[in-house]
Amino acid sequence: MGKSRTYFSFAYPSDLDQAYAFYCARYENISFKEFLSLGITDFMRKFQSIPESEPLYKILKSRKIDLRKIKDKNERKYWSELKRANAIPSEYLSTEEIISNFTSLTKENKL
Repeated sequence: MGKSRTYFSFAYPSDLDQAYAFYCARYENISFKEFLSLGITDFMRKFQSIPESEPLYKILKSRKIDLRKIKDKNERKYWSELKRANAIPSEYLSTEEIISNFTSLTKENKL
């Protein structure tokens, strides 16, 4: 459990937009399509060097920060609010929605 983890979701539009803005501002101004086609190794190498001044840094930090370790009451409140605001939403599909999606996909692909 001693490892630090970064909570980032490529599937979450807000994270992807922030990552794209960070990449363009720091490295090169490329189209969103080109950004999406970057190799994961190259992207992660650059992604690991996010400075604290970047909005994306605070988003990621707020997701992984341990609020119990913060002694200052105001700072803990600040990070608690950020953690709540930047949480990746959990979206669950009902069984009916899963079956419906699966049925339409199999019809489209003639399976």
